[in-house]
Amino acid sequence: MKKLLALISLPFFLISLASNGLADELTLKAAGHNKWTIYNSGGQDIGTLSKVGKKEPKFVAGGYSIRPKGGRNLGVVTSNGDLQLLVRNATISPSDAQLYLDVLDAIKTLE
Repeated sequence: MKKLLALISLPFFLISLASNGLADELTLKAAGHNKWTIYNSGGQDIGTLSKVGKKEPKFVAGGYSIRPKGGRNLGVVTSNGDLQLLVRNATISPSDAQLYLDVLDAIKTLE
């Protein structure tokens, strides 16, 4: 019975590993001057990334603004790689945190 249970659960385990591995890769495609569209590994548009201008506050100047598709501005990835949230006492969802980490890796391809 234990062998049968192990054989039944093995495909689900392998599928979950494969789906997590594919979810981490994002592609950035130019959408204008200092603006990129973020695509997931399935080719779906999941948001935009834009370079923050020099007129912005000093703590975010030179960073990249992340805006998930259909959502509010997540924040700004500063030049040292930190995520600067633009509202006080904000919390982010686990999916937004994963988006930040994935975008941080994708930004390295731009520089």
